[in-house]
Amino acid sequence: MKLTKWLVLGAIAAMLTVGSVRAQSIDIYREQTQSQKMLHKLGRGITNVLTCWVEVPRSVAAKWEQMDPVSGTIIGSLQGLAWGFTRFASGVYDTVTFPFPVPNDYASLIEPELIITDTWGAAIP
Repeated sequence: MKLTKWLVLGAIAAMLTVGSVRAQSIDIYREQTQSQKMLHKLGRGITNVLTCWVEVPRSVAAKWEQMDPVSGTIIGSLQGLAWGFTRFASGVYDTVTFPFPVPNDYASLIEPELIITDTWGAAIP
């Protein structure tokens, strides 16, 4: 029963993530309204909360390329945990404050605004 519950939650999270990124790529040709910016901020916040853990393996992989595997694992894990916490906090902030235009005009607190784009390169179509 628990496995089914987690699979359903994972499927919902995946749909929200893909929908948010897809909407972002479509909307670049249109002028965004306040409500679109609010919903984008909400989607960004939820996506960052759900994908903050990706910072750890991303940082470990990056450090492995720069140094030996033991040091890369230790330093990459610590750096990934720090960036993961930062992304999680940014996501919680975006999710809670999505109705308000703070920071200026619903801008992201962290760059890149989504870890998925940074991890795999160009924006997902």
